[in-house]
Amino acid sequence: MFNVSEPPANETLRTALALRPKLLAAARRITRNPTAAEDVVQDVLLQLVSAPLRPDVVAPAHYLMRMVRNQAMDHLRRTKREQGLFIVDKISGCASVYGNPEECVRQCQAYSALQETVGAMPPRTRMFYERHYFDNVPQKVIAEEAGVSPALVCGLLREAHTRCLDAVCAEERKEPSCKTACPRRFASQASYQ
Repeated sequence: MFNVSEPPANETLRTALALRPKLLAAARRITRNPTAAEDVVQDVLLQLVSAPLRPDVVAPAHYLMRMVRNQAMDHLRRTKREQGLFIVDKISGCASVYGNPEECVRQCQAYSALQETVGAMPPRTRMFYERHYFDNVPQKVIAEEAGVSPALVCGLLREAHTRCLDAVCAEERKEPSCKTACPRRFASQASYQ
């Protein structure tokens, strides 16, 4: 960052600092991101400090504007290319909306935790859970088909769903699941099975 109270070393830098709001506006129009626009203008100003313009430049204001536009376009191209690198990871099969490999790994780990939790459920509870949450079968229909009360189905689904949420949240936070931390909470589950 420049100390504005001290006069700049050359006239071009003074011009650039005077045009800074216009340069920022031009960079913002291209990048559509205020933070990226700040970075672009900062890069141009650093270029001016390290290598001032030649004295034969007739219109330094127009030249500076062109430098900012070119830098902003380069920034956009670079960002697009970097985002394209991480959109789909073909090895693991995960797709991340943000293109972030850490997010992809986190989603895969959460999905694995969910699969393990559903796989560890008793067969009847697992069937109720899969039919209700994956096949959208109402609890009443599940209860009628299984010959049990709707209250039992509701209780089993609530406990199973809580276990799944705890497993996913524990995986995300890398903390032990609530079942391990609060065993009394899940003691009633044994009576439903």
